Amino acid sequence: MNLDIELCPRFIHAHPCEIVAKGVSPAGVYSLPPAMAYDSYPDEPKPLEYAAAFLYSLVIAAFFIPALVLRRAGRALRELGVDSWPRASGSITAGNVTVIHGWVVDYALGQLDYSYRVAGEYYAGCITRQYPDEQSAWNYVDARRNQPAVVRYKDDNAKSSALRDADQDPGWSTTAEPGLLAMVWQHWNDELRGDPKPAEDEDLQGDDEGAEVNHEDRTGT
Repeated sequence: MNLDIELCPRFIHAHPCEIVAKGVSPAGVYSLPPAMAYDSYPDEPKPLEYAAAFLYSLVIAAFFIPALVLRRAGRALRELGVDSWPRASGSITAGNVTVIHGWVVDYALGQLDYSYRVAGEYYAGCITRQYPDEQSAWNYVDARRNQPAVVRYKDDNAKSSALRDADQDPGWSTTAEPGLLAMVWQHWNDELRGDPKPAEDEDLQGDDEGAEVNHEDRTGT
């Protein structure tokens, strides 16, 4: 079968590789699919986007250290005199992580919700820890989820409580927590490898770390 190959003039400028084949085929005219152009990538990040992301990460890093210092100082002040408070048996009821991602550090908060019982009534509280890497925050939460806990409460106001690592059993933490610099280093390694984040960014909650919590009490049955 002889086929006469000729260029289709109307496609010369748009798609040079497109041709039309005419022959004795009963279907008449066949045309090859147009060649795909690879000269542009609309989803490719722009330099300005990289610059904006870098500046955003610097802002997070600059905010991280003061926030961490204030959290730890506030917790130390709130725990003054807690040693004389009575103890109650409680448990961790829920855990969650909220995070703002950055290239230098993450601003990640691991929160644990707990409940305890005093004189037949149930009370609730929460503690929050700040981390420079989201995975470290999840490690903190996951290691303590559904664990029993010892809660300190104020003798004349059982709604005021504090949950401290020093009061817990040895099984409270199964593994030693790495230091701050080690967590930052791990975060940098993850960013360089391009590891995916385990969760989307969420709005950070304003809970203070280790704060005394005054929730409405729930009467036990």
